[in-house]
Amino acid sequence: MLTLSGLESGKILAVGVSGGADSLALLHFLHGLNYPLLVCHFNHRLRPEADSDQAFVRDFAAKLGLPFETDSADVAAHAAAAGLSVEEAARELRYRFLFRAARKAGAQAVATGHTADDQAETVLMHFLRGAGLSGLKGMTPRVLLPAFDAEIPLVRPLLSWARADTENYCREHEIAYLIDASNADTAYFRNRLRHELLPELKKYNPQIRQTLAKTALALQGDYELLSDLVDSAWTKTVTATGSGFIAFERTQLEGLSPALRRNLFRKAAFTLKPGIRDVDFEALERAAALKPVDIGAGLKTLLEGTTLYLAKNGSALPNADWPQITAQIEIVPGQMELGNGWQLDFELLGIEHWQKTPDPWSAWLDADLTESRLRIRAFRSGDRFEQLGMRGQTVKLTDLFVNLKIPKRLRPKWPVVCVDDEIAWVTGLRLGHKFRVTEMTQRVVKLQIKRLP
Repeated sequence: MLTLSGLESGKILAVGVSGGADSLALLHFLHGLNYPLLVCHFNHRLRPEADSDQAFVRDFAAKLGLPFETDSADVAAHAAAAGLSVEEAARELRYRFLFRAARKAGAQAVATGHTADDQAETVLMHFLRGAGLSGLKGMTPRVLLPAFDAEIPLVRPLLSWARADTENYCREHEIAYLIDASNADTAYFRNRLRHELLPELKKYNPQIRQTLAKTALALQGDYELLSDLVDSAWTKTVTATGSGFIAFERTQLEGLSPALRRNLFRKAAFTLKPGIRDVDFEALERAAALKPVDIGAGLKTLLEGTTLYLAKNGSALPNADWPQITAQIEIVPGQMELGNGWQLDFELLGIEHWQKTPDPWSAWLDADLTESRLRIRAFRSGDRFEQLGMRGQTVKLTDLFVNLKIPKRLRPKWPVVCVDDEIAWVTGLRLGHKFRVTEMTQRVVKLQIKRLP
C-alpha cells in the first residue's frame, strides 16, 4: 500500500523518475490513481548510457500521456568543485532540479520511489557514520527540505514496499525497466552496504532489511516526541536570530540536560545551514559544554556575557547590547547620542550629590580636573591608563579587555572617556585613578551611558 497521506487528488505531483523499477512502479501506480503528474528525469552524465536512459523515460511518459521535464549537469565536476562525494553531488543537483521543476509547475509535492530497502540502507549508513536519533530514524514519508524548497514537501509513497515488490509490480503490468549498472559498483558507499555488508548481516538475521526499516519507523515516533521538547526549549532559550547567527541565553541552557542542549544546537545548525546532511555527534557534544568551539560545517559557538551564539564563520553578530563609537565627541552638559543605540548623559553637580553606585555604566569624576576637557572616543591601539587604586602603574587596555573577557570583535569601537589625552574612564569597566572623587573634591561630573529605548 502506498503512503499518500497529505496529498490532494486534484493537484499535480512532480515525480522523480530514473527509469528503474522503483520509480516506474511509483509513476504507473500514481497514474492509475488519476493524479495529475509531471515526469521529471535528471541526467547525471556519469554513464555512457545516460542519454539513452533519458530518452527511455521520455518515451514512457509519452505513452502515459504525461508531461516530461528533464535537465542535466556535470556531477563529477560539481563534486570536485564543492568538495563532495559523487553520491552527495548527484543528490544535491538532482534535488535542485526536482524542486525547481515542481515550483515551475505549481506542484503540491515532489515524489520519489524510495523503498523499504533504501530505508534499511539509509539507517545502516547513518549508524556506521555515528548519527544520532535524527539519522537513525531514516527517511520519513513526508519531509520539507529547506535547502531546496521551504514550502514544497518531498514525499516517499513507496517506503512500505520492498524493492522486490516494485520489480513484481513492473512484471505484472508488463513494464520494462532499466537496470543501472552503476548500482553494482562497490566504489560507492551505499552499494558496498547493499552488496557486501547487508548480505553478511543477513546471515545473522535473515530479516535484517525489514528489521532496520521497522526500527526506523519506531524511532520516527520517538523523534517526533523529542522534536516537541526541542521546540519548547527553543522558545525559552533563543533570544535572537539573524543572518548567520542564533543567540541563546546561556543561563537558560545551563538548566537543560546535555542531550536537550545537543538537539538545540543541532536544530540551530540546520536552521543556519539547511543544506548540510547531518552534524557530528561529537561536535554537538562539544557545543553542549557551552564553551566556544568549532563544530564543523563552517559553524562555531561564541560566548559573550550571558549570550551564547551559534554562528557561521565570518558572520556579523549583533552589537546593540554593547556601546560602540566610531567618531570622537566633545562631552558637554546634557544628553548626546553615541550611535549604536546608546547615549551619554552629562551632569555637573555639587559634591553633596555624589554617591557610590554599583552601576558599571555610571562614573563620578572630579569636575575641577575634568569639566571642560572631556571627550569620548574609540579605543586606540597602544592605549594605557592608570586605573583606580593603582597609582603610578599603568595597564594596557588590550590586557584589560582580555582579563574582563570583552569580545574581541567589540574592542576596536569600545568607548573611552578622556581628559585631553589621558583616559579617565573605560566605559563600563574601570575608572582612571587620577580623576577620581577625593576628600578635596568640591564639584563632581556624573557620566552615565545607557541604551536608548
